[in-house]
Amino acid sequence: MVKRFAFIVITLLVFGRVYAQPDSAKGFVHRGILRGALNFAVGKMTSFNIANAYVTGNLEYYADSKISVRGDVYFFVNSLNNNKFLKQNSALYFGACYNFPTHSNFDPIIGLQPGVAVSQLAATSNDISHPINVAPIASIVTGFNYYAENWFHIQVNARYTMGKHLDDDGLFQLNEISFSFGLGFNIDVLKKSK
Repeated sequence: MVKRFAFIVITLLVFGRVYAQPDSAKGFVHRGILRGALNFAVGKMTSFNIANAYVTGNLEYYADSKISVRGDVYFFVNSLNNNKFLKQNSALYFGACYNFPTHSNFDPIIGLQPGVAVSQLAATSNDISHPINVAPIASIVTGFNYYAENWFHIQVNARYTMGKHLDDDGLFQLNEISFSFGLGFNIDVLKKSK
C-alpha cells in the first residue's frame, strides 16, 4: 500500500511538472488562500496489527506561495479489524507546511505538525473501563492538493504520527501511518489586485 501511494504521488509530481501551464494556471497557490477540506482516512498502527478509520478535516492559510499554517482534526470512527483494542484515538494537529512551487493546479506539500491525541483503550473482558488519556504527539505530513477551479480542490495526504498512550496498564505506542483523501474548498481572503 505504501509503495502504491508513493508511486501515485511521484507520478502526479511528474505529471504536474510536465503539463504545467504557467500562464493560465499561475496563481492557484498564493498568499491569502484560506483552504479547508473534509477527508476520510485509514491508518495502520506500526507497533500492532490494528487498522483504524477516521473522518478528518483541516483548515490551512497560505502566508505566501510556499509557506502555510495548517490545523487538522482526526475523529476516530472505529478499528477496521476484529481486534477492537481502542475505544478512542482522535487527534488534533497544528503546524506549518512547505508548498513546492509548480506554477500549475498541482500543489505538493510537506509539513511538521505537533498536536495532542485523545485515546482510550477498549474495555477488557471483565468490563474494566480504562481512563481517557490526553497525550502529546508529533507528525510529518506529505501529500498534495489539486485545484480544479479557483474555489475547489482534491486533497491526498500521507501522515506518520508518533506518540504514547500511558495508563494503569503501562505504555501503549500510538505510532501510526495514515492515508487520507477528500474534497475541499478555498477562498482568496486577500483578493489579488489585477
